Amino acid sequence: MEGIILTFVFLGLALFVLTPRKTIGATISVLSFTGYFYLVGVNSWIPVALFTVGLLLIVLEVFIPDFGLVGISGILSIVLGLYWTLGDLTQTIQDLSIAIVITAAMVVYLIRRGYSLTNVNKLVLQSTDPGSKANDSVKSPDHPIKPGLRGIAQTPLRPSGKVTFGDNSPYFDVISSEGHISRGTPIEVEKVSATKIVVRRQRSLTF
Repeated sequence: MEGIILTFVFLGLALFVLTPRKTIGATISVLSFTGYFYLVGVNSWIPVALFTVGLLLIVLEVFIPDFGLVGISGILSIVLGLYWTLGDLTQTIQDLSIAIVITAAMVVYLIRRGYSLTNVNKLVLQSTDPGSKANDSVKSPDHPIKPGLRGIAQTPLRPSGKVTFGDNSPYFDVISSEGHISRGTPIEVEKVSATKIVVRRQRSLTF
């Protein structure tokens, strides 16, 4: 039972990181976290603190690519926190194994549905694209954006990324309504709001 509840801690974390449903993911994770330690019963705040720090370090690892020490420290902190709570290495490994297998399946499912590390993508794209300084998508007076406008995906859209509209266009931050779209794919604007541009693959012209 405790292993299943622990699984929901990680499932909520996956929803928080990979999808726009961050509030739901955080709520699931926090409630499951509380329920797990309540059912197991803890006499000290130390294992709870270790587990919490471990989760935070793993989330931090997601937002700092290739900084493996943070992720490794997070995993060790979680294992130590669980072992401190359960006092049984076999039970600790069993609970974590259940959580990891189910969460991994959930992550694969979400990725196949087109979800990805959207926040990470935005940070990486803005720091590496030469056109990132000119990506005020909706407010650019020289390149008005409206539904039906056609362009090219300059990065993979997973579902967020960058596109251009025309030869002299700056890079624009967009979100795909169709999940993953590969780099170089012709796209068109589906809708525009005050804060975001939603695009899709170009539709064939019919006469």
